[in-house]
Amino acid sequence: MSAPELLLVVDGGGTKTQAIVTDLAGTVLGRGLGPSSNLHNVGFDETCRAVTVAIEGALTHVLGPGLRAPGPGWRSARIAAACFGLSGVDAPEDEAQVSRWVREQEVAARFMVVNDAELVLAGGTPDGWGVALISGTGSVCLGRSPEGRTMRVGGWGPLMGDEGSGYDIAVRALRLATQAADGRAQAPTLLQAVLQHWSLPDPALLIRYVHDPARTPAEVAGLATVVLALAAKGDAAARGVVDDAARELARHVDTVVCTLRLQRAPLAIGGGLLGGHLRRALLAALRSELGPVKYVSDPSQGAVVLARQLLVRAIPGGEA
Repeated sequence: MSAPELLLVVDGGGTKTQAIVTDLAGTVLGRGLGPSSNLHNVGFDETCRAVTVAIEGALTHVLGPGLRAPGPGWRSARIAAACFGLSGVDAPEDEAQVSRWVREQEVAARFMVVNDAELVLAGGTPDGWGVALISGTGSVCLGRSPEGRTMRVGGWGPLMGDEGSGYDIAVRALRLATQAADGRAQAPTLLQAVLQHWSLPDPALLIRYVHDPARTPAEVAGLATVVLALAAKGDAAARGVVDDAARELARHVDTVVCTLRLQRAPLAIGGGLLGGHLRRALLAALRSELGPVKYVSDPSQGAVVLARQLLVRAIPGGEA
């Protein structure tokens, strides 16, 4: 390639990392997958490895199976612009650390590193302003006014927050299930579902299983799908857990809308859990008057929007 002809985008979450290579118009040419790249859950080195695996997988579809070391492979691709949207990029220090690595790898001359909520906002709002809400392994809410004022709510991680996330739903369900095992609560179906999910014959084994140092937040959060399925079937205990999580997510959105004084703001929602009963419960719990609501099934498309904007800024009078 005599001139940069590709865009590279990475969507990294608490469960998986996806990289996509497109042409300059945004047409997808290749995809690659890697494990979790949440900076605070897996650490910087594992984040870099996960991103590398995903990018190499995507570039293999474009450059062929001869791709080897990431540096030379990326340079031969001649990437015009790149966008990295990663969960765990929560502070300027996080952005600077990942950006330094991207520069060292010589991925692209033009790139940006942002929190993954930016991808949902870019991919799910008509004009790039409004509210983005993510509920996956973790949770976070990002708001932007038409004037460009930005506010973030949540995203504090599993120990201090992430209310309404998969991890939060799982922990709420585990507490109720263990109370049912003690006789302190009536949730027999939920308890049985938890044990079946992890193939455990006895509730006492939950202590060793859940507290295993090797157990990742993503593995614990995987229980949320079981809870959501039970809630969809009408189980009262599961519905209570999901409704509580929905109210917490609604508080995220309402806080952003109120603080930024947004009027009929579009709401973009993302993450694997915001479908079915959780989504309906969220919309019912919201107090704010919102504009259109869009589910962003592929946040990487929002990253493509941001990567293309990098090219437009480099060309005076350019249009995406």
